[in-house]
Amino acid sequence: MDTSSFVDAPLDQLLARAREQGIQVDGKPTATPDASASDANRIPAGKRPHSVAVSPDGTRLYTTSFESGTVSVIDLESTAIVETIDAVAAPYGVAANPDEHTLHVASPSAKTLVHIDLDTGDPTQNGFGHAPYGVAVSPDGVRVYLTLALEDSVLVTDHFAMEKFTEIPGIAFPTGVAVTPDESLLYATNYFGGKVSVVDIAQKTVTATISVGPHPYGAALSHYGDHLYLAHFGSKSVSVIDTSNLTVTDTIPVADDPRGIAVSKDGTRLYVTSFFADCVTAIEL
Repeated sequence: MDTSSFVDAPLDQLLARAREQGIQVDGKPTATPDASASDANRIPAGKRPHSVAVSPDGTRLYTTSFESGTVSVIDLESTAIVETIDAVAAPYGVAANPDEHTLHVASPSAKTLVHIDLDTGDPTQNGFGHAPYGVAVSPDGVRVYLTLALEDSVLVTDHFAMEKFTEIPGIAFPTGVAVTPDESLLYATNYFGGKVSVVDIAQKTVTATISVGPHPYGAALSHYGDHLYLAHFGSKSVSVIDTSNLTVTDTIPVADDPRGIAVSKDGTRLYVTSFFADCVTAIEL
């Protein structure tokens, strides 16, 4: 599969902005699916799966299909797609609200946060003049955190991006975002910096950065917040970070250029989107 010419306007805009700032960047990853990857660990996930979220009850995965503008609903017992929901053109980030009835989908191309009612399958698009790349939701389901990678900030808003609660600046090229269970901190990947920003949410300040290697993209926290997992797009790996001391404790090889990442409800495995292989890779922890 030739991936050298795939169209990904949000990533192209990110690369262009980095070059404008004098940052030397590689082009888009041009990988082909890894024939050596185990089929037993790969779950079909729609065309160009970008991000992944686990349902609150732990029985399903939700993946955004960049190419088809949909969300794939995957039953984890059968590892099959059981529903496809129309969402928005070129969806990127996805987060499942703990209310069990709502999905939040970010589209940087459409400058939209989409609210999907899982009971009806109906999407509501709310354009708001920003290009959100990644999305996370607060533990109580009230606030939504959006990475504005072209603006070096994270926006905190509501379900419909109708109310701006706050904006956290000073985070370089944030793409992935994860919020701690007590909502005191957030972690945002710095795509071109090879780092993760640790942010005090109440103070709206970056308190630390963690060096993690090239192109950290998606981010996910363990259930208790003691480990942070990062998918490295273009470098075929996942970083494992101990959040108690902010150090990388492991690097896990992953085939086919991972972008999005999520942790199972019981914390025993990771789910990583393999963008060029149209699947989610399951990794035992």
